[in-house]
Amino acid sequence: MKRPRGSRLWWWVVVAFIVQLAAWAVWFSIAAKHPVTEVPLATRPVAP
Repeated sequence: MKRPRGSRLWWWVVVAFIVQLAAWAVWFSIAAKHPVTEVPLATRPVAP
């Protein structure tokens, strides 16, 4: 008696998850090499 094969949908979910993790890893490695400079917030001029 053969075991029924698992749904291919689960494999697509796993592959999509792994691709997403790889994309985040690349994104963070690029972001670590190019830090963003802090810009002070503009303050409203005080009315006299």
